[in-house]
Amino acid sequence: MGVMPACGLLTENRKEVSEVPSTETRARQEKTDMELVRLAQSGEIAPFEELVRRYRNEVFALSFHYVRNREDAWDISQEVFIKVHRSLRQFRGDSSFKTWLMRITSNQCKDFLKATRLKTVPLESERLSTVIGSKESPREDLVHKEMEQVILEALDEMPFKHRTAFILREMEQLSYKDMAEIMKCNIGTVMSRLHHARKKIKQKLLKKGIVLE
Repeated sequence: MGVMPACGLLTENRKEVSEVPSTETRARQEKTDMELVRLAQSGEIAPFEELVRRYRNEVFALSFHYVRNREDAWDISQEVFIKVHRSLRQFRGDSSFKTWLMRITSNQCKDFLKATRLKTVPLESERLSTVIGSKESPREDLVHKEMEQVILEALDEMPFKHRTAFILREMEQLSYKDMAEIMKCNIGTVMSRLHHARKKIKQKLLKKGIVLE
């Protein structure tokens, strides 16, 4: 089986093409991830396409939270699904397919950031706003924008493992269990990394005279 189905589906989503699910598609949607994986491992293309449909938005969202650039996030997403397609036969189901996919995405972003040395760019996601609260007035709007910038700077400065913990918990809102599987460590380590990330951000905010309630 080739890699073009995944790339094509990503392009389709990028153009926001809306389709009415066919009977065949609805039947595939009723299958579990592992059932689709097994079928794809046997050489069927449609099951892999369905896996891409299920998770392309989540892969893009996680990529975007790391690189904060839509074009780069799309490129990373395509690379992720190509890599997943090539290594799918090696997947044994020790973790959920989604966890395995998110781990590959995180590692792909890590490689990207190492290669490009990420420069801070404007944040386009609404997820960070949910972390620091809602905006209620023009003055608070300015404060929130400053907070966003400080948080982004703090994330860029911290070790990748701490940044990952913050992104997975605060932006992706994953459970500690899922985070541990994605980061390949125990829950205690996840909590420790998240603590360090939050502490770094709080210290950075305090230097700017911003106190989180």
